[in-house]
Amino acid sequence: MKTKAIQELHEIFLPDKIGKGYASFWKTKKRYRVLKGGRASKKSTTTAMWFIYNMMKYPLANTVVVRKTFNTHKQSTFAQLKWAARRLGVYDKWKFTTSPLEATFIPTGQKILFRGFDDPLKLTSITVDVGFLCWAWIEEAYEIEKEEDFNTFDESIRGEMPEGYWKQITITYNPWVNTHWTKTRFWDNEDPNAFRLTTTYRCNEWLDDSDRALIEHARIHNPDRYKVIGLGEYGIPGGVYFDEFRTDIHVINSFPIPSHWRRYRTIDYGLDMLACYWIAVDMNQKAYVYKEKYQSDLIISKAAKAILEMTNPNENIYQTFAPPDLWNRRQETGKSAAEIFLDNGLFLTQANNDREQGWLNLKEWLDPYEDEQGITTASLVITKNCTNLIRTLPQIQKDEKNPNDVATEPHELTHAPDSIRYFIAGRPAPAIRLKKPEVYNFDFEKPKPNPLGKGNKQRVI
Repeated sequence: MKTKAIQELHEIFLPDKIGKGYASFWKTKKRYRVLKGGRASKKSTTTAMWFIYNMMKYPLANTVVVRKTFNTHKQSTFAQLKWAARRLGVYDKWKFTTSPLEATFIPTGQKILFRGFDDPLKLTSITVDVGFLCWAWIEEAYEIEKEEDFNTFDESIRGEMPEGYWKQITITYNPWVNTHWTKTRFWDNEDPNAFRLTTTYRCNEWLDDSDRALIEHARIHNPDRYKVIGLGEYGIPGGVYFDEFRTDIHVINSFPIPSHWRRYRTIDYGLDMLACYWIAVDMNQKAYVYKEKYQSDLIISKAAKAILEMTNPNENIYQTFAPPDLWNRRQETGKSAAEIFLDNGLFLTQANNDREQGWLNLKEWLDPYEDEQGITTASLVITKNCTNLIRTLPQIQKDEKNPNDVATEPHELTHAPDSIRYFIAGRPAPAIRLKKPEVYNFDFEKPKPNPLGKGNKQRVI
């Protein structure tokens, strides 16, 4: 099928639009197209242009674009695809709608659909009206925590293809986390079905000198961060903020919480993530994080219900801490998020949101010490079932410009630590650190025997 729009593609000189460094990425037809890179390396913009261009070139092809949470598409992939259509000079051939969120190639009716890993049913049951679902784009793949979730999605891209067409999943991300499954699967092992490419800011000819200087600054002053943001290599991009954290010290087995310990909840809430933690405090003010609810795309009523369902009737929660922005009134309802939580049965206590002091206080609570039994522990410990807190806390980084604050990127790493920070904000002093009693050996002179015999006293003159 040939259309006027397809013919117009031949008039586009791609090197002028996409620049250098991506020729092999553009041409490969392998099942997996894995693209990691540093900042400003044209990953997302080039990928968006590829889909706009090739959807027009192959009139039976449809695409699904996936992120961890559906509601993050509008300001990222959806906007990038609109930009790509303009960049290629074909915006008038496309219709972009927000309800439903999709892009339609007007001459043929082909679609680019948008989904999230937070809605598995919609993710694995994708159908199209015109042609075939050929391609998928997973953006910010480092946010996909489990390889099993990726495998389930991979299996949904199935079925025979017409001649000249192929199935392909494009995976783009910054390699923030050096323990991520993408590293083990695609980089530590050879996969004949996978095309791999690492790109850097050096292949982006449209950066100006100030953009390059900002990244080059890290090369000299923060080599670990430069490895990730500059060279696109796996690693933790800079100084770890909570260098006190040790799995063998801070992570403990679950145990029955004594009924007389005071219990709290603490939350960080947004549609992108609800991070709720249950914390028990013993008689020495030592805190035990013993339960978590970590789920995205929950409206307030469902978030409140989820928290209350996980709270046993005998837990007797003393307070539930939450960030101050939940008390901001919303124009559409006239109520704040805190009021809507209350309408759904969850009373919140406003926490102090002094970021710098809050993080410094949390470092104090994580600082190891030796208790009265000679065991190294800390004022705050975490049971093994709180997997997302254990995963994110040791990975969160120092802010590049302010070492007293944590980096807000990647954002997914901040939800659980933020939640704990709101709890700590109400109690800046760590637990009473009971130490093992010290033994003193005093070499006193032994008393001399009485020369007058037992029972007789020397006469004092």
